[in-house]
Amino acid sequence: MNESTGRREIEALIQGYLEGSLTEDESRRLFASLRRDSSLVTTILDNLRTDCLIRAVVSGIAAVEEVNEEEKILPLPSPEETSRVSARLGQRRRHWPEVLALAACLTLLVGLSLWFFGPTMGEPVLAGVQGVDVSIERGKEFVAAANGMRLQSADVLRVSANDTATIAFGRENTRIDVRAGTELKLASFKRGKRFDLLSGTIQASVARQRPRRPMLITTPNAEARVLGTEFSLTVTPNRTRLDVTAGRVSLTRTSDGAAVKVGAGHYAVVATGTELAALPQTGSMVREIWTGIPGDNVKDLLYHRDYPARPAARDFVNAFETDVVQTTNFGCRLSGYVYPPVSGEYTFWIAGPNSATLWISPDENPAGKIRIAEAPGGLPRQWDAAPRGGSVQKPQSPSVPLVAGRRYFIEAVQKTARGASHLSVAWQRPSGEREIISGEFLSPATPQK
Repeated sequence: MNESTGRREIEALIQGYLEGSLTEDESRRLFASLRRDSSLVTTILDNLRTDCLIRAVVSGIAAVEEVNEEEKILPLPSPEETSRVSARLGQRRRHWPEVLALAACLTLLVGLSLWFFGPTMGEPVLAGVQGVDVSIERGKEFVAAANGMRLQSADVLRVSANDTATIAFGRENTRIDVRAGTELKLASFKRGKRFDLLSGTIQASVARQRPRRPMLITTPNAEARVLGTEFSLTVTPNRTRLDVTAGRVSLTRTSDGAAVKVGAGHYAVVATGTELAALPQTGSMVREIWTGIPGDNVKDLLYHRDYPARPAARDFVNAFETDVVQTTNFGCRLSGYVYPPVSGEYTFWIAGPNSATLWISPDENPAGKIRIAEAPGGLPRQWDAAPRGGSVQKPQSPSVPLVAGRRYFIEAVQKTARGASHLSVAWQRPSGEREIISGEFLSPATPQK
């Protein structure tokens, strides 16, 4: 069967389907042809347009029949012809829902074909090499990296502590920025992009990959599966952190196969003593400062007319701690949300000069906060300062039960009349050591009015 004969047969099958006259065997042949040649969708749509045109013409004929004999412009068909056309159109109307269903199926089929088989792969090429200490280990050789250099499977790209580089993929809109102090191995490209991130940080913008050929990035303790997104991945000893800016990435812990899907605006960490969960991105908390308020007791600040709505300054800190500054009539508040990495009992400590108080809420609502610790005064990070005089202030909190994956409002306020001012909060996680709460577990809260 030549091409033109085969095409005519397919068109006959399509027409038969529209008319509802196909046998079961002919229906199977039609759908097999559609799977082989997605361009046949155009033929079907053309037939649908023709069918709509005939319906419009017939509607016009019906309208003309109601016109007086003197106003007729075109001759009307005979009753026998009208009957035949009406019968045929009636038959088509009965199959109209099937036609629409077929069109929807064909559209889905074409879309899935493009998704699964559309070209997305590009050859990896070095671009944006910044610095002189960027090299490629290729077998037993070390090659100085240069812009435009094509990368090969098993290459190890090493970027020094002061340099950066970028991997591009030709016309494919995928870029991997390799940060300073990073080692990245290109494992394979035969069945999708495969990398081993040995240490350091990469930041990537990945075009849509084929579902069965995703980008896979392996770290010493995890694997990230990427179909198309923007993200950064950081590896430090025994720790992997994934931050997603757009799209979604699946992160798997290789020790036990546990996995989590991390969406835009969230992060996840694989590390010993940390539950695997997608959490809102963190990194800082709000710091607010009041000046010109006398007194060295937290209450002097809390009951002042400028608190909390009118601070003299507002910024962010990347840990639950401030620097030591020399001040007069100074007040400070740190507020935000804390994200426990593992469920269990937590203990908190607060340190500050003169007077400092720590509150935490049983959930994310600031209205429910309760006081859990008060610093009687002392040096920075002096967690166990002894109470002064008859003070009953305790810088250490009782055990606080927290659940991983949830966020809790937390706030610390400090007041100084004169001298050194500082404020810091530490916690002890279940089976952990006491440490300053880092920005990794904090996010800023909307300032209270």
